[in-house]
Order: sequence, then structure tokens, then C-alpha cells
Amino acid sequence: MTRFSCAAPWLRRGEMALWVIGLSLLGWVLAATLMSRVYQARQERAYFSPETRRGPATSADANPLVLATSAGVDPFVLGRIEIPRIGVRAIVREGDDDTTLAIAVGHIPGTAQPGERGNMALAGHRDSFFRALQGIQCQDTIRIVTLRRSYEYVVNSTEIVGPEDTKVLNPTNDTVLTLVTCYPFKYVGHAPNRFVVRASLVAALPLAAGGG
Repeated sequence: MTRFSCAAPWLRRGEMALWVIGLSLLGWVLAATLMSRVYQARQERAYFSPETRRGPATSADANPLVLATSAGVDPFVLGRIEIPRIGVRAIVREGDDDTTLAIAVGHIPGTAQPGERGNMALAGHRDSFFRALQGIQCQDTIRIVTLRRSYEYVVNSTEIVGPEDTKVLNPTNDTVLTLVTCYPFKYVGHAPNRFVVRASLVAALPLAAGGG
């Protein structure tokens, strides 16, 4: 019996193991994508439903927990981000933990709330909600839509920073929006840098009842 024929059973077992691992990873990716899409669709309907829009107006934009009693609404939802030119549209949820970023764009805790004076910072994965940021340009419009208002920002700049460079999250005197995602966009594995978009508030428009 040749050395190759002796090794053949082990090679076949190795091949089968690789197939199992590959299919398991594919199943995990498909399940995560489905979970994200279901969450986005449900929260889009629930958050912007007429029933929720008619709820208490007091601090609804500033404190997501006032929505806790609304049927179907995740109490940590802040609203929706839209970047029309590059096709970004996603629910924004409080938090920057792995669970949040798997299903939504995350609002980084400690930064300003929608429309507040200061620096509102949002994080998103480069291979999902913020994939299209690779095509963003200065003067692009970004909207943050809440129950009561649509806050419109215009992109001022983009930059690439290291993961330890957190000054992009520092408070500001002006009302600005900062978007953060990993970079390079097509990097395989844990990307070494961060892509940062900075935009300034130019308008805060009230939403008509039933709009959204």
C-alpha cells in the first residue's frame, strides 16, 4: 500500500471537516443577515407607525425610553439615518455593542442625541449598513429622522484614523454628526483603521403627523 493511499482517508476526513466548517459559517452569515433585515423592517414599521407618532411629545427625540410602552417598538431606537445619494437607510439604535451593530447603526453612548448641540456619533459595520460610505463625498446630505423632526446635515470632511484615535468622538460646540466604520472597506479580517465622516447640521424640520 502506498503512502498516498494510507493518507487518503485522512484527506477525505479533512475535506469533509472543511465543508462542514464552511457550511456552518455560511449558515451563520445568512442567519445574521436575516435577523438584521427582520429587525430593521419591524422597527421601521413600529417606530414610525401613526400610533407611535401620536404618543407623548415630551422629549421623545431625546429619550428613547419614552417609547417603551409602544407596541412593537424597541425602546432603544432613536430614529433612522438616511444618506440619499449613496442609498443608506437604516434604523439607529442606542449602543455600540456587538448585538446592536449586528442589527442596526449604533449611537455611541455619551455623545449628543439627535439635534442636540454637540457631537452625535454613530457606528456601523463596513460590510453591512455602512458599506456604501466608501462612496460618500463632501456636500452629501445626511438625515437623522426621529418621531418629531428630520435633522439634515451636510458632509464637511472624511478622514482615516487609527483605532486608538478617539478624539473624533470629543464634544463640540457646534451641532455635528460623526459616522465611524472600519477601514479598509474590503479588508479581510479585523480592519486596522477607522473611516470617519464629519457633517454639520444645516436644518431641523418638523415632520407632519403620519409622516416618516
